[in-house]
Amino acid sequence: MNMKDAVTFALVNWKNFDGRACRSEFWYFYLASILLGFIIQFFEVATGIVDIENAGAGILSLIFSLAVTVPSISVTSRRLHDRGLSGWWQLSYVTLIGIFVVFALCAQPAKDEENKWGTNPLLKQ
Repeated sequence: MNMKDAVTFALVNWKNFDGRACRSEFWYFYLASILLGFIIQFFEVATGIVDIENAGAGILSLIFSLAVTVPSISVTSRRLHDRGLSGWWQLSYVTLIGIFVVFALCAQPAKDEENKWGTNPLLKQ
């Protein structure tokens, strides 16, 4: 899966918290989100929307962050399903260490060919 397909699939399936997501879908979506976020922040600073000394977020950055919040939770949930774990693991974000635990789990390959969330997405292709 390439970056365009991963981002498109994650945004189209923003309300799908069932199923599985392969590593490339998850990581390409997050990479695209981070890159687009940096571009938006650079644009805000370059146009004077945000003063670099105040280090606050501009309105465009806030809108973008809100727009990708649910798709990010959705694709992370599907990625955890691919590992054989529940999407509720994301509740561990409330602890600082939980963020790193979830990302470490998402970096690992799929556990089984089939689990209760479906078949391995790489085998469907």
